[in-house]
Amino acid sequence: MATLGAQTVLAGTPPIQFVRRQHRIQGYPRLSALIHTDRDFAIFRCFGRLHARVLLHKQDELVALEERLEHLDNNEQTAYLLQSSRNDRGGERRKVVEEIADRLLVYNKHLKYYYANVTRPKSKAANVQSLCNWMKANKPIDESESTFLQDWDDLRSPNERVDEGGLNRILEKCAVALKRRGYPKASSPKTDDKTILLFSDSRVLRVTRFLVTVIAIITLTVPIAVLFNVASMSTRLWIISAFTALFSSTMCWLTQTRSFEIFSATAAYCAVMVVFVGNLT
Repeated sequence: MATLGAQTVLAGTPPIQFVRRQHRIQGYPRLSALIHTDRDFAIFRCFGRLHARVLLHKQDELVALEERLEHLDNNEQTAYLLQSSRNDRGGERRKVVEEIADRLLVYNKHLKYYYANVTRPKSKAANVQSLCNWMKANKPIDESESTFLQDWDDLRSPNERVDEGGLNRILEKCAVALKRRGYPKASSPKTDDKTILLFSDSRVLRVTRFLVTVIAIITLTVPIAVLFNVASMSTRLWIISAFTALFSSTMCWLTQTRSFEIFSATAAYCAVMVVFVGNLT
């Protein structure tokens, strides 16, 4: 978990010993030490436009070779050579095919890396802005070499954690507020930089799961208690609708859940409420 502010950095890392000296050596050692501290700091350019430019050139080379091969096939005087590759070893066609094979390897390699880059999630604006603030305040490297952070659309980060959601971001903001009020006062085992506050990922995960469990219990027990004390059927239906909307909104904003999972869970939740009302009737 990581949130960087102009003066505060939160990151999720296990409490292990680290060479703090790297955080004190001004320059690339300090910047690289910060980036390696947490995955949320791993913000790099993917150079998408350059990848696309190279691919377009490589693609055109293959198109030209493809047209050349088709021309050779269409103008072949000896039809038998189109039926036997073994007897065409010394011909121009063989050389073109071998050149195509070599260029295809290069093209597929570039295509693979390009697709791998574009499928990576874009860096979160809050993380990029915070890293910019940190670099502006600490100036670890020359300003001319810090321009890679200017093209936000080209910045990529590692894939998000499976258990990370809106609740994690709420905890980050709470941690920032506590830090600004002087808590916690304990130093981090990874760095003695006062602008960096590190938390254990496992601890954050435990707190998040505890809060999610509490919220799940509340969204199930509270509507049941309310429905039990309401006699009007129309009022019960409105209560079911309201709590169903609250349940689906909670899943959407506080957890990292896919659309069909939200739909399935909401349908199951609504079914439980309807069955309960039916039993009361």
